[in-house]
Amino acid sequence: MLIDFHVHVFPDKLAAGAVASLAAKAHFTPYTDGTLADTKKLMHAQGVDRFVALNIAVSPRTERHVNDFAVSLLREEGVVPFGSVHPYSENALSELDRLAAAGIKGVKFHNEYQDVFVDDPKAIGIYKACAERGLVMLFHGGADRGFAPPVKTAPDRMRRAADKIPDGKFVVAHLGGQDMIAESVKYLADSNVMIDVSFSAKTADLIEAEDCIRAFGFSRVLFGTDCPWDTPEDTLAFLGRMKFTEREREMIFHENAERLIGG
Repeated sequence: MLIDFHVHVFPDKLAAGAVASLAAKAHFTPYTDGTLADTKKLMHAQGVDRFVALNIAVSPRTERHVNDFAVSLLREEGVVPFGSVHPYSENALSELDRLAAAGIKGVKFHNEYQDVFVDDPKAIGIYKACAERGLVMLFHGGADRGFAPPVKTAPDRMRRAADKIPDGKFVVAHLGGQDMIAESVKYLADSNVMIDVSFSAKTADLIEAEDCIRAFGFSRVLFGTDCPWDTPEDTLAFLGRMKFTEREREMIFHENAERLIGG
């Protein structure tokens, strides 16, 4: 069983423009066209049984459209859609209620695109509301190649936010900090957050990545790719070079995800 906890898909009419724009901004080459059909094709071909589909409410005005799309994906076999809310939206709480009532398991935050520091007091109020509704919160962690500093979800800021909500279901992508793995280990390894391994095959040093996973512990690490920016095949090859037992791999590949989103 393999669950990819970090995949981006877009509505068909927006996918081409969204992927082209993001690729140009961050200088990445996509592996899919961003549509659900093309993403499912890649996931199936490379052995993924289920994947978490992510979109981002980059502003309050896009929030409802993003969540309409997420709810529409609930009918898709093998797809676990997450919604998104903007921390400054006056409708964020009602959107969280709508998502939870529909059966959505979690929400995606990307504080660079949303232009909100992760430890902003208003944002922390939204995270508390997510925790109250039992929603998983998945954050972009660390730097983003498309944005200049300061980093809005630096590990020290993420720690301050997470400490405010000890019962929150936090997942911080990219080993807890894209281009900031040492800081991730320093500030987050003993916290209440989980991490995913998305995009680490493209950017992380193998030894540093393995040490990071061991520091967090195998019960707190999720398989993820950041597709369309990387693939299950590449990520599996990267993890395959690490000295993990089969039991440890099973925890990363699906067991930890199942604990968060169900079997």
